[in-house]
Amino acid sequence: MENDPSIMASNNSENGTGFSRRELLKGLTSAMVATTLLGFPFLSQAEKETATQSPVIFGQFYLVSQAITGHRNISEGTSAQIFNAFFRSQPDFPAQVSKLHALVKPGQAAKDLQKAAQQNGLGELVTSIVTAWYTGTVGHGTDSILITYKDALMYRPVSDGLIVPTYCGNGPLYFTAAPPDAAMPESMNADRFNRSSESDVSKA
Repeated sequence: MENDPSIMASNNSENGTGFSRRELLKGLTSAMVATTLLGFPFLSQAEKETATQSPVIFGQFYLVSQAITGHRNISEGTSAQIFNAFFRSQPDFPAQVSKLHALVKPGQAAKDLQKAAQQNGLGELVTSIVTAWYTGTVGHGTDSILITYKDALMYRPVSDGLIVPTYCGNGPLYFTAAPPDAAMPESMNADRFNRSSESDVSKA
């Protein structure tokens, strides 16, 4: 039987599933985001929910963040935290992100995206996103929200030679790991004790 054009063109929920195509795509995208964020146990329930309930905007924010910082390997978990902080503090954030995402082009340099954003009245948004990624904070002064310290992008240029500045001598949270094995002094060498025990037995 030939396809009925009136059915194929329908944009309602009469597709055999009880959901519209848009609802199905949104649900699938939300599930993909939720699965991705499972690998980040440090995320709060609110941070996960904000990303999964607005999966399209979250995806756009992640792509914008990659483009504007020039870093492809940014953390999805940190992105969810930054996204949540902006989403809950700025009512127009979703709409602004969509506008900024529309300016992103393949192979575009960060400075070119920044220039295009400024021309379209989105310069302040770009500055706030870049600041969040490089400093690990969202907002200013007493209203600022700490997102991350050791993973702030400002430490990446020197990561091959310097640890992240901290009072802990070997980097943030170093004390949470198991302590390194201590070198055994010669006087406590196990082989030495064994030799002494064998010698005592032979004398007996």
